[in-house]
Amino acid sequence: MLAATVVVVLFAGALVWHLSGGRWQIITTPSMGTAAPVGSVVLTRPDTVIGVGEIVTFRPPAELGRSVTHRVVALETGPGGIGMKTRGDINGAVDPWTLHAPDLTGRVVLVLPGLGWLMWALPALIVGIVLLFWATRRWLPWLWAVPTRVLGLSLLLAAVSVWLRPFVGTVTLGSSADAGEATINLVSTGMLPTRVSADTGGVLDLVSGEKGVLVTPRPEQAGGNVLTSGVHMPWWLWIVMTAFWLLPMVYGLIAAHRHPLVDDAGPTAPGPPPAPPAPSAPDPGPRRGPGATSTFLGMALALALTIAPNPTLAAFTGTLTNTTNTAGAAPYFTCLGATAGFGSNYIAWPLDDANVANLATARSLTGGTTGTYNGLLGFTAAATRPCPRDTPARAVTINGSAVLTPYVATTSTTAIASTNVFSIVGWFRTNTVLGGRMIGWGSSRTGLTSGGYDRHLYMTNSGQLTFGVYPNATKTITSPNAYNDDAWHLAVATLSPAGMVLYVDGAQVAADPTTTTAEGGTTRTGWWRVGWDNLNGWPNAPTTYAWAGSMYDAAVMTTALTPAQVTQLYRSGT
Repeated sequence: MLAATVVVVLFAGALVWHLSGGRWQIITTPSMGTAAPVGSVVLTRPDTVIGVGEIVTFRPPAELGRSVTHRVVALETGPGGIGMKTRGDINGAVDPWTLHAPDLTGRVVLVLPGLGWLMWALPALIVGIVLLFWATRRWLPWLWAVPTRVLGLSLLLAAVSVWLRPFVGTVTLGSSADAGEATINLVSTGMLPTRVSADTGGVLDLVSGEKGVLVTPRPEQAGGNVLTSGVHMPWWLWIVMTAFWLLPMVYGLIAAHRHPLVDDAGPTAPGPPPAPPAPSAPDPGPRRGPGATSTFLGMALALALTIAPNPTLAAFTGTLTNTTNTAGAAPYFTCLGATAGFGSNYIAWPLDDANVANLATARSLTGGTTGTYNGLLGFTAAATRPCPRDTPARAVTINGSAVLTPYVATTSTTAIASTNVFSIVGWFRTNTVLGGRMIGWGSSRTGLTSGGYDRHLYMTNSGQLTFGVYPNATKTITSPNAYNDDAWHLAVATLSPAGMVLYVDGAQVAADPTTTTAEGGTTRTGWWRVGWDNLNGWPNAPTTYAWAGSMYDAAVMTTALTPAQVTQLYRSGT
């Protein structure tokens, strides 16, 4: 009755909270530090007035399907009204997006640390307890049912603890090393106070959600520093945890008190015969069996099994092998988040739309110019993408031999000025042997091919990538390798005062430092187009100018990405 009452009250409270607009979510990553550790439940309420310093839950504009809980660090006024900049408490950088009211799930009004772990564990615990009590009640006499339940409950709690590991956990955020010592940044993701020790010396004490730095000497031999983490609690918390571990024994003692057993200690000394039972209460006979001694042994074994797998034995190990300060937390964890985060863009289209019919809209990652899919039967949604953390899990396949040549054009009819500084970015996958033009700039927004055309990235029939500009003559650089191997690749081409550079999968594959301008310099106007445009007269022009293959995103940035940024862009998805 008590359990049923608790369940009804909790369900009613959750229903009222939900109907009034409230929501609850479980924190799964440590970016909010001690304000909302991993395993916390956050309760949110809708609110249109958000101040700096408040924690909000939202869906990032550049990462559809994901929910994030971060703190508001700044407010700014823009074309869409008042925008919010957010950041996780232990993150080193502000989030790349600007939030507006429609992006918010709500303002966090209450954080309940640790409750999320219980919510994750409840299904397994409830199913396990029901099966255990049903089986012992059906197939075992009461004499054996109690010890079996004590043992089963202990094993169930131990198994769930090993599965979820809620008590101790650490995550390495970054590490560096010099000639004498290593510096390792860590954050605790478990509920209990934790001590992290390095085999070369040095310890770090952390509470749930706390970030700290462990400084330790570099190992003399190869193999790096080995870290071990374990429980490091004050005495009073040990008492609380011991009481928790004793719960199965408490159940056994209560059950033994309610249903006392006759001990099998052997014959006792002669004495007066017991009084006969009252006629109204016939004696069914004593319950005989292993008795109190075996029950005590069963409870002792259950206690041992419960304590044995507790989190003090959970270990975290990591290896540090870098000799320079090159390791650190990745600034972006999704491809689309990275594309949206590297400054302003002429276009930034995530080509992952479900509806890719003719004249459908390609949305913008950054709230800028959207695109339009042009070409009858030219596009299909592909159930694959290069970046496993991005959602949704699909890309767009462009059929270069469709009825009408397919391409994606800007919806804006306003031409933009030509430029000598830009970056072309695109994830692609193809097995074509006819080549094709992926992204480029030209004098025509839609319809027939452009009369003026350059600043483009295309594939030759052999599968090599070529980046070309036209400062009164064709200037191209070409990758030495072919990439029509039906695998996902990231292509980045940049033009700047440093020249032309072509990158594939995060590494430079070709460059021309002598070419620093393109057609028209900064005096002409035109449009960026994806999938098809003119390539007449260009070196190693492909058989077809239309791209045939899958693309996941397409962007043209207003800056020339650095080699480090290109590497970050590639690693954000892998």
